[in-house]
Amino acid sequence: MKEKTFDLKEFELQSDVVLDITLSYVLVGEVNKEKDNVILVLTSYSATHEDALDLIPDPDFLDTSEYCFIIINMMGNSASTSPSNAEKPFDGPRFPTVTIRDNVRAQHRLVTQELGITRLRLVMGYSMGGLQTFEWGCQHSDMVDSILPICGAARVSRHNWLFLESAKAALQADQKFEGGDYKEAPEVGMDAFAKVYAAWAFSQDFFREELYKNLGMDSVEEVILFMKSYFGRREPNDLMTMIETWQSANIAHNNEHRGDFEGALRNIKCKAIVMPGSTDLYFRVEDSEKEIKYMPDAELRVIDSKLGHVVGSGMDPFGKRRIGLAIKDLLS
Repeated sequence: MKEKTFDLKEFELQSDVVLDITLSYVLVGEVNKEKDNVILVLTSYSATHEDALDLIPDPDFLDTSEYCFIIINMMGNSASTSPSNAEKPFDGPRFPTVTIRDNVRAQHRLVTQELGITRLRLVMGYSMGGLQTFEWGCQHSDMVDSILPICGAARVSRHNWLFLESAKAALQADQKFEGGDYKEAPEVGMDAFAKVYAAWAFSQDFFREELYKNLGMDSVEEVILFMKSYFGRREPNDLMTMIETWQSANIAHNNEHRGDFEGALRNIKCKAIVMPGSTDLYFRVEDSEKEIKYMPDAELRVIDSKLGHVVGSGMDPFGKRRIGLAIKDLLS
């Protein structure tokens, strides 16, 4: 596996801002001669391709040697173009808002222009990767056989938006953040950010039953430290940009659908398995139930777990097996 890059000059965002972007991606496996064995995997909040590897099924569960998994890093995640690596005038807090649609448009050009692929067996992703997966299904159902959004949604709910706003506010409240032009790491803000996030990433049952001990953590304080370490891999401005991308997610926010959410869902004509987590506090099962009503060929498969949102990340053996089974069924 080797990290590669794809450059797009003068890429126009939905906000009408034009900038040069670079997408970082990896290939796991080989594209066959017919170029019909490709599975696209999309990254989640603050994750890179290294984290997304957890979504690939174990070889004893699915013969992955038959397929090529392409993992594309979303913009803002530090690997692809982000506030932390952008040239002026788009560096740091001056980085423009990038939408889910912007990401998918750029990814489509990478897949088709750089790699010459015109058909995808499957598009999948967890969390923000799920947001991108829905967008792929809506924009490019003509070239996608199936989609697997895991703990994601076709649009951000008002409640989910508010949670993200509270996480942003926790980081911004640190005086050292200085509106994103920080001279040193805003440690107090990052600590507050981790505390807000830890309460939402896992479920109430997770804490009530002390299930964090199954993950090698002995206390709630260790859960906070785990989250702080996880997000500490990223620049605060990158975290903020990805939140703004998340908050703006809606497959109907474009000139084609003009806010017609149900119509946009009907445009997802490829086969779909939508996989929410039963105790996910971000993306609720009820939202998924409403979404599949308008999708022509969609099935709802709930991951029944007390882990909360993280059950779809691949870190939990039960969740990973459920995801693997869905992949196997979509490829069969």
